[in-house]
Amino acid sequence: MSKLLLALQYWQGDRAQAMEVARLIADLEPRHNPDVDFLFVSRFDCQHDLKTIDYVSSKFKMWHYINRHRRGVGWPSGCNDLWFGTMDHICSYTEAKIMPEYDAVLTFEADASPLGPYWHKTLLDSWRKVNRKRPVKVHGAMQQYPGVHINGNCLFSGDLPFLNLVSRKIGGCPPIYGWDFFLTKQFSREGWENCPQMVSYWQQATMKPADVDALIDQGVVFLHGIKDNSVLNRIRERFVH
Repeated sequence: MSKLLLALQYWQGDRAQAMEVARLIADLEPRHNPDVDFLFVSRFDCQHDLKTIDYVSSKFKMWHYINRHRRGVGWPSGCNDLWFGTMDHICSYTEAKIMPEYDAVLTFEADASPLGPYWHKTLLDSWRKVNRKRPVKVHGAMQQYPGVHINGNCLFSGDLPFLNLVSRKIGGCPPIYGWDFFLTKQFSREGWENCPQMVSYWQQATMKPADVDALIDQGVVFLHGIKDNSVLNRIRERFVH
């Protein structure tokens, strides 16, 4: 049975929105899901919202971690250290057999949202489909600016050699680059593939309900880049009762 880990990363400035995302993900589940686990990861200077963690634990096996060993702040340094710290934590817990070796890990941020129920099954099905053709370690929304790369709100392999590569052998990147762009050549060598069911926009303030509906009609199940709660509110309106 394939297992997916949802790894939600945030700092104090976007913690409130991240908790709204987490609660929506839980509310989209009809019951406890044994095939999907949830990891909350906060920046070194940000405490967890324990009430939200307890709320989400009714639907998923729960993990939480404060990324104390990496101290980057601002963009992109803070985002970079938070992601590398997340992958390092998953690697350590997988090595210690505390976590299972997940089929895939979805790293995502507060400006991301599922677009309906069973969204994670759609993503895992897409992951399995592309990996039947060739080994793929990165699967997400392909971007063209500032150069071809896959946005970091995406699926990564949960196997130990890949986790060890990104978290230990690479372990970081220069603070003038976002990590997802900096690792483009490495990811393409390891194997990457666009995921049509995932869409990423750059710094989009809001989204109209009709535009959210249009993406759903196109088969998109995961959206990143909307800075307010407009998408979350629309998904609640349509699918949470």
